[in-house]
Amino acid sequence: MKIPFELEEKIAREIQNVKLSDLKEVAQTLSNRYMNEKRKGQSLINKKLEVLAYSIIRMPATFCAIDKAIEETLKKYNPTIETALDIGSGTGAGEWAILNNIDISKITCIEREDEMSSLAQKLLEEHKNINWKNQDIVKNKINEKADLVIVSYMINELQDEVKEDVIKNILESFNKIVIFIEPGTPDGFSNIRKIQKLAINNNLNILAPCTSQNECKLPKDDWCHSIVRVERNKIHKFVKDADVPYEDEKFSYIAISKEKIDNSGGRILRHPNISSGFIKVKLCNNGIIEEKTFTKKDKDNFKKIKKLKCGDLI
Repeated sequence: MKIPFELEEKIAREIQNVKLSDLKEVAQTLSNRYMNEKRKGQSLINKKLEVLAYSIIRMPATFCAIDKAIEETLKKYNPTIETALDIGSGTGAGEWAILNNIDISKITCIEREDEMSSLAQKLLEEHKNINWKNQDIVKNKINEKADLVIVSYMINELQDEVKEDVIKNILESFNKIVIFIEPGTPDGFSNIRKIQKLAINNNLNILAPCTSQNECKLPKDDWCHSIVRVERNKIHKFVKDADVPYEDEKFSYIAISKEKIDNSGGRILRHPNISSGFIKVKLCNNGIIEEKTFTKKDKDNFKKIKKLKCGDLI
């Protein structure tokens, strides 16, 4: 998967007067900052050059993860969605993903960092149905409501002591669907577990990727994630000092609705173990964690599962 061509062109225009070597240096600084600094709700990106570097090294993967999460969610429940709210909208990856999947009437973006929001508005200037709001949701409650709410890679940036209050506030801000997306790591998934528990306690319904309405049965030291392969263009490869023309973005997500939906099925938890005559798959099957083996004798399923990866639904 790759970002829309229109978006790729717009980012290229924004960086045309910037030295790629400078972007590469700033990108490395950002990567080190994200990996090594403990999350305390502080601002990690607030300069124009940092935001431009971020748009190259992180925006493609963020777009692809949000796009995949929306696509998987709409397979389970596809109501009429006229309004959307993106909380912690950053450089606008969520807006591109929403526009790629839904014929939307209005999108509201909430973002704390002015430089992030400024670039997002430039990249989306032709879309007149998008409103922008500068707000720190830790300090000020969200008053807006929308049919679809997106919260991507944001809860993991908060201090632990404020997470529950912020999540509860978000769970009051949607009319039909809310989707939380976090890094596909043990820490990211621990936030998803917290969100899942709060949703169930508030009589909300789980859409995806979970396959039951119960709390996750995975052991505490295990985690669930999906994966999407992201194409890298030449600039992306240079700035990240990468040789491979793609990267695999691992993300954990949870989609929640107010309407009760049948979310049963089998969700692949790990890459299938493929051998010459059989495939072993670890599944969350209607909320039960189990391993299944499919052989060549089961021709249709064998061929289908051979093409699937973790996060996909059987």
